Amino acid sequence: MEDIAKLLFESGMLKLVPRSGWFKIGIKNPESVAEHSFRTALIAFIITYMETSDVSKASKASFLALIHDFHESRTLDLHKLSRKYVSMDSKKALKEQLESLPEDMRKEIEILMEEFGDFVEDADKLELLLQAKEYSESYPSAMIYAQDLEFKTKAAKKLAEVIKSSDHRWWLRFE
Repeated sequence: MEDIAKLLFESGMLKLVPRSGWFKIGIKNPESVAEHSFRTALIAFIITYMETSDVSKASKASFLALIHDFHESRTLDLHKLSRKYVSMDSKKALKEQLESLPEDMRKEIEILMEEFGDFVEDADKLELLLQAKEYSESYPSAMIYAQDLEFKTKAAKKLAEVIKSSDHRWWLRFE
């Protein structure tokens, strides 16, 4: 139980790790990895359910999306330019983190990663698209990060098209 408690404390570090790619276009206080993971989890649930009509599968994909960047509590969020010069092993970091869990739980998570990886990857990209769209109001160059995104699932492809043509401030009509 002590290892699990340590893992839970470590998860809190993600609230302090900023998504670093946004710094390159001048965003001083970008969202944290934890904030990114929250919306990615919601998206993963939705697109997985849209593809499978299965709440259990959608819940599993959502859980994986919550931990998809968990390694960044140890490695930080390195943007693409940094990764050209810095070597880091995100799979090794996550593997070591998950060693804090009981073996049967760890094995179940590894199985889930195989089964739901495409949904989580698409959810991650959709969250990037949403964030870029929101930041683009103040920083038009933010949309550079959303160019050339490729999706594997039909639901993600459809949702991406709608997001691209939507006003992220739709709720202002109620003000």
